Amino acid sequence: MRTPAALRRLNDVLPTLLGDLRVEVVFTVDGGSAFSGGLLDHLRASGALIVPWSQACQERFDLALAASDNSDLHLLDAPLVLMPHGAGYHRRSATDPESISGLSGSGLLADGRVVPHTVVVAHERQAAALTSVDPRLAGHTLVAADPCLDRITASAAHRHRYRRAFAADGRRMVLLCSTWGRHSLFGADPGLARRLVTTLPADEYRVAMTLHPNIWQRHGRLQVRAWLRAALGAGLALVPPGRDWRQALVAADLVVSDHGSLTSYAAAAGKPVLLASDGGPEVVPGTPLARLLAALPRLPDSGFPETAPDPVDASVVDAIFHQPGTAAAAMNRLFYRIVDLPVPHPAPATEPIPVGDVELSAPTHYRTTVTAVRAERGATRLALRRTTHAEIGGSLSVADTAPEIALVESASAVWADFPFADRESAESHIRSLLERLPGARLATATAPGGTVVAALRDGSTVCATTTTTLSVTTAVLHWWSMLPSGERPRRVEVDAGTATGTVEPR
Repeated sequence: MRTPAALRRLNDVLPTLLGDLRVEVVFTVDGGSAFSGGLLDHLRASGALIVPWSQACQERFDLALAASDNSDLHLLDAPLVLMPHGAGYHRRSATDPESISGLSGSGLLADGRVVPHTVVVAHERQAAALTSVDPRLAGHTLVAADPCLDRITASAAHRHRYRRAFAADGRRMVLLCSTWGRHSLFGADPGLARRLVTTLPADEYRVAMTLHPNIWQRHGRLQVRAWLRAALGAGLALVPPGRDWRQALVAADLVVSDHGSLTSYAAAAGKPVLLASDGGPEVVPGTPLARLLAALPRLPDSGFPETAPDPVDASVVDAIFHQPGTAAAAMNRLFYRIVDLPVPHPAPATEPIPVGDVELSAPTHYRTTVTAVRAERGATRLALRRTTHAEIGGSLSVADTAPEIALVESASAVWADFPFADRESAESHIRSLLERLPGARLATATAPGGTVVAALRDGSTVCATTTTTLSVTTAVLHWWSMLPSGERPRRVEVDAGTATGTVEPR
């Protein structure tokens, strides 16, 4: 293997072989790719048995599996099964714009001979693309379902678990998916994540992002995170490098994507998709991917739509994927026929995606707008809309730990992002905040027992019991403090998306 994307595709087809006591699976990495960095570390961390590429090319194996044709696979002494590491042959090669990615490497043809024993593809159209390279490949092609799509389908029943991992319960989850290169979502508009996460209501939306492994490999974790720093600080949920993106896809309510394979998988999974970048010259005209991209609505320049578009018509996706749900059985029949062993019975079912790590961060500032106030059964009902945009509309409340000093100094309200051991310590701290920040009207902190204590600019102190977050409680108390003292309600019921609750000042 050469890249993390290829490793993920191989992992989708290996469970039966790995669990078979008659079979031993070893891994090798052809380090000739600019994107192979970190693969060995990942394999070692998983406990895989690894042999050096030079050794692998000298030994005899009963079966070799690969998910990239860009390697010297002809050096392996084994029947080779080759599969694409994406959703077919629809894109031009990044290194050779005249060639189609997946059809231009030495893994298909070498020294005038066909290299693979079998090339597994997900649709008859992909088989036709192979024969356009060399007619002899027709006798080396197996049309089977796509194992990646089958695992997405098998994971649908676990959607509630994935959504909880993204803290998306009660929110509309928007997933940004980017392939790599300058025509990708991230390459064409690197500020999109920041714009969406700061302008969409923070308590109603969860914005998440997954990036192609090549982006992480080419630029490094430090650089990519620095580019996304503002978005992460505003609440972007990021799928870390090396983690499976498919749990995010299953959890999502809406996908914003580009010409990468994730767009095909999202459409096949029945997700509404908005196109942020169409890939330009990288997409081969007339391919099923080109037709899918043409059928998808574009992300509006004017703002994010309040309602999701309809999923694309199934006939468009049917041109990309063949007989979903049958990949594991077809692959196992092929593998065991090659190694001349009976297929285990019963063969393991397609495994759902495990719940993996997600990088979540709580915003350190909010712009809060009161959208409705009404009296209701002895209480005041207050509707709030909060965004993490630092400059547009509403009152600004900020955590005292926010890294942007200018934001802290311009805030109307500040909350202490630290639990205090006693009320006296909490009051002392928030009083010091008001002394240091003359523009703030009040400062809040959480005292023992969950009580929120607030110091006001006029020198008074207010305590409140609350069933919502400290940041929302701070916004409510700021609004409450602006009212004439005789009109301040004793109970405020707050409508704030996932942060809905009750605040009772006293």
